[in-house]
Amino acid sequence: MNQNTKSILIVTSDYSLVRAVKEALAHLSVTFQIGYSHIDGLYALENGDFDAVVIDALMVNHRDGQSTLIKLAQLNHAIPMIGLANDPGILADKGGSSNITVIVPGETMIRQTVSLALGLDTSPPVDAPETKPNTKNLTEAPSPAPLPATSDMPDVTANSAEKLQTLFALSRSLTEVLDLSEVLNRVVEAARRLTNAEEGMILLPGDEGGQLYLRAKVGIDIEVARNFRVKTEDTLAGQVFGTGKPVLIGAQGPQKVKTEYLVNALLYVPINYEGLCIGVLGVNNKSTEAVFDPRHQDLLMNLAAFAAIAIENARIHEETVEHTRELQTLVEASQVLNSSLSLDKTLPNICEQLLRVVNVNYVAIHEWDTPSNQLRTSARCFRTVWNSGNGPVIDLSKRLVVQYALEKSTFPVITRRDASTPEGEIEYLNRMGIDTIQIVPIVGGEQVLGIIQFSYVRPPVNLPPPDALQRIQLMTLEVLAMLSSQSNLSKPQGMFRVLENANQLIGADWCEVALLTPDRQSLVTQVALGMGIWSSEPQQYVDLFQSTDLAESIKSQQIIVRNPNASKMTNGIKQFLEMTHCRSAVGIPLILRGQPQGVVVFADSRRGRVLNERDIDVGRAVIAQASTALSNSYLLHDLERSFRELKDTQERLVQTARLSAMGELAAAVAHQINNPLTTIMVDSEMMLLDESPDSQNYKSLQAIHRAGKRASGVARRLLAISRPNDPESPPERIDVVETIQGVLSLVKAHIERDHIQIISQLPEEPLPPVWAVQGLVDDIWLNLLLNAHDALMGCENAQLGISASYTPDSDQLEVYVWDNGPGIPEKIIENVFKPFFTTKPVGEGTGLGLHICRQTAERVGGSITVESTVGKGARFLVRLPVKRGGNDE
Repeated sequence: MNQNTKSILIVTSDYSLVRAVKEALAHLSVTFQIGYSHIDGLYALENGDFDAVVIDALMVNHRDGQSTLIKLAQLNHAIPMIGLANDPGILADKGGSSNITVIVPGETMIRQTVSLALGLDTSPPVDAPETKPNTKNLTEAPSPAPLPATSDMPDVTANSAEKLQTLFALSRSLTEVLDLSEVLNRVVEAARRLTNAEEGMILLPGDEGGQLYLRAKVGIDIEVARNFRVKTEDTLAGQVFGTGKPVLIGAQGPQKVKTEYLVNALLYVPINYEGLCIGVLGVNNKSTEAVFDPRHQDLLMNLAAFAAIAIENARIHEETVEHTRELQTLVEASQVLNSSLSLDKTLPNICEQLLRVVNVNYVAIHEWDTPSNQLRTSARCFRTVWNSGNGPVIDLSKRLVVQYALEKSTFPVITRRDASTPEGEIEYLNRMGIDTIQIVPIVGGEQVLGIIQFSYVRPPVNLPPPDALQRIQLMTLEVLAMLSSQSNLSKPQGMFRVLENANQLIGADWCEVALLTPDRQSLVTQVALGMGIWSSEPQQYVDLFQSTDLAESIKSQQIIVRNPNASKMTNGIKQFLEMTHCRSAVGIPLILRGQPQGVVVFADSRRGRVLNERDIDVGRAVIAQASTALSNSYLLHDLERSFRELKDTQERLVQTARLSAMGELAAAVAHQINNPLTTIMVDSEMMLLDESPDSQNYKSLQAIHRAGKRASGVARRLLAISRPNDPESPPERIDVVETIQGVLSLVKAHIERDHIQIISQLPEEPLPPVWAVQGLVDDIWLNLLLNAHDALMGCENAQLGISASYTPDSDQLEVYVWDNGPGIPEKIIENVFKPFFTTKPVGEGTGLGLHICRQTAERVGGSITVESTVGKGARFLVRLPVKRGGNDE
């Protein structure tokens, strides 16, 4: 470029000003660059090299209202800034910039001012006619925009020229707008203005396809617009969307836009982007007889072309903002999930973050227990509102206590620990993994409307008093009033606050509001709120032996989906996801340490909600973070459990050592008192020989002799029991009945002192002997009798019994030790013979008694088993083989 050539930046939204400046400076050696908006001007000045700037003095940044002229002058103080305005005094405040000049836009004024700014000759060119100042009000241009080359456009009237200017001005203004709603509203308003139409609309396709939805409108009644949608099949708008070609219908009589919506004239054009139709821009005349012509069609086609770019830009911007928001949300979720290593806090955190991030109203965590092949529920969270009739159904014929509560308006408590609880209620408690339920009837006037059911995963510390239950009834009526309002169903936060307060007042894990059906034979759940956490049995579970398809999906780490658009599901997966009672549900594998450990389900009950790919991706990201948090929590949990077990084992070993020391002490005491007892018995016997049987001293001496003999027997048995078992000791013939009697004589007084009746059923005739080391089998009877005594403490009509018999068929002795105490729970009965297993507090038991019994029985070739019924007691059976040796036949 010639070094004398000057470069000028023109910043204006009015193409007539661009033309006026170029014509005024046509005789100068200058080049031009055009900026059609505030942003264009800033970008050009920051990245270009200019000698002067000519700018519309009224142009502003639409976002903050800042003057473009002042902003450019502040950006570069060295370049002359020439503002064009009909009223030069309009810019009294120049923002402290000295390089700003404001003039009236006329050819002579522009030429002279720019020439002076550039240091060039200010005289006009030869034969250059003087033009009048451009007195057009610069504010009439609606938004910044340039006019493109018009060589291919037809000759139009002045009115049409203004419309072209409006069209292209709008195209430029759209580049500054990134809000999709604002873009659509500007386009539809411009469409009506360009065509003088009564109505304007933009139709865009929905997520589900098959229909076009009204996304922006002008001139259309609000009630009509509320449910305005057009099928893509067999409609004019659908034809435009499908073919990508415009439709113009003039005076041909009423035309159907959609069902029950007719217009006199219409013009619909496609909004095409990169060869694809992304929507339809249309105008209608509903009441007037005015028609549209090809000129209007050209205007709308051009407008649609600009709109397509703006719509895609706005969508990209929205996606970027949404993506940024999602990333921020995931970061926040990750911080929450990793904020605690406690399993009792990590599980609720996972549920709450999934509810928040994916925006669902149901979450459940199911963990795979491989030994039993069961999918067990670890956590379940409700913030769920069901549309009428779609919630879980409670069959009153199987819930007799609930039925009674409705009939009598009582407040029953249902618990699995009550023997009188009906079978149907127990089945429900077991199926749901619940320990206790509090039922509160909902009464409106004199009519019972339903119930609110409070669930406790663990036994409640305290049950609520009657006044709290009455307050709950009033709170539930408030919830029912909210349920009757459609707006409260879409925004249920107020209802949830009431139910949260109810849960806190009752101390429950979650609650459910259920209303009676018209036939009053069942209840339908309307809303559920709260969370249950299961760290141990009983838990809700799915038997994967019965749902092999679900088991296979977990093993293969597949995502399972339930929604109206999903492909057909297999039965096991279908039943599993139907447990949510939600219209749309997703199950994502839970991976811990690289292995499938279960599945996390999130679901939504709202009618219009369909969980899409975006929801699945976000949910998967949260669950990936949750897997790490759970893995860390389980590691800590296992470490704490191992530490507790080690500590308990140490304490029991200390206790065992103390008992061993006590045994040795008892043996020493028995040995020490044995000699004096011998003296007492011998001397009393000799004195009896010298006394007459009729004398008073004779009876006293007999009593002394009997007491000494009994005390000597006790000492002898103490020595026998406390004698260490020598593995090298040879077995001897042992009279089992004699060993039982010996142990009974030691503990009888101790047991009967606590009001426990001993029932001994021992045969008078001798039983075949058992071959065992002396004192070995005594340990079995001692431990079993003392355990029965401990189990019967505090029981009414307490009894324990022991019996012995010989079974010739098996050549075994069978000894039963039983009690009528509380019995052994089924879930721990298989552990009672394990070492260090005890249900007693630390310091009161070693957990070795029954383990020693089993070891002793097995050592002599026998066995020990137990059977128990909760509430009816326990019975131990010891079988000892009769081994004949020596001269025994």
